[in-house]
Amino acid sequence: MQQPPKFMPDKELSKVGGSLWLYIIMQLTLSFLFSFVAMPLIMCSLYYDYSAINACIEMLISFISGIILLWFMSNSFKRSIKELKFTFKPKETVDTLAMMYFLNYAIGIIGALLSKFGLPDTSPDFSLNGSVLFNTFTFISVVILAPIFEELIFRGMILNTLTKYNKMFAIIVTSLLFGLLHLNITQAIPAFFMSLVLCYMYVQTDSMLVTILAHAGNNFLALMSVYSNHILITVLVLSLVIYGLITIILKSKEVNAFIKEEKTNENWYARFFKQIPNLLYLIFTILWIIISLFINMF
Repeated sequence: MQQPPKFMPDKELSKVGGSLWLYIIMQLTLSFLFSFVAMPLIMCSLYYDYSAINACIEMLISFISGIILLWFMSNSFKRSIKELKFTFKPKETVDTLAMMYFLNYAIGIIGALLSKFGLPDTSPDFSLNGSVLFNTFTFISVVILAPIFEELIFRGMILNTLTKYNKMFAIIVTSLLFGLLHLNITQAIPAFFMSLVLCYMYVQTDSMLVTILAHAGNNFLALMSVYSNHILITVLVLSLVIYGLITIILKSKEVNAFIKEEKTNENWYARFFKQIPNLLYLIFTILWIIISLFINMF
């Protein structure tokens, strides 16, 4: 059983929430700046293609905020990206992608059933159904930038920082923070379960490349949803769903053993959310999700 660290971790735990607050503030600030300063210039260069403008702005915001946050977290947690391993493990990557996709598929079915009872779909549309520029910017944002930055931030920095206390605690808290960051219910729930798989597989493989590629593959398939009627896409999706279910069943004993091994008498969850930045992040994101849900319902 992993022993708790001997030092007082409160300051380090609070840095997690502080980093995510910085990320939220940067996103809002950059959105404001690009919307009111850069948009007229971009509009002229893109001949007033509004969807492409928005996609370009989102791509730039994702890149700039990701770079700044990684620099900040690297200094705060005294952890360099160069210390992370990027070993290519094809089977583990496919296993990770398949398990994620099965969970997303199952949750999607549940969401579709709930929508019959009035639960709105609050997630943004990421399908590649626009102009060439829109599709290009969206692809770069969703399939390249998001997997790289989100994996480096959440698995590379946050998960790696929290695992020194307890791995199970680190996986659940990292996944909760990751899900809530999406700020809408129809993305937060799948993102939470997706993150559970990503975190667990990262802990088991110690490879950032496994989670980055699996995350990118999952996002790419989401973009391809507009072509879901195509026979090749249908076969690929069904194959992944079946393989993902089989992989989850085969790994169930391994996961149960992992959970038992990580039992600890220390309540790291309470200690983590007693830190003011972490607690405020939890309250803010949950309230945002609830408010957006009610806005979309009425």
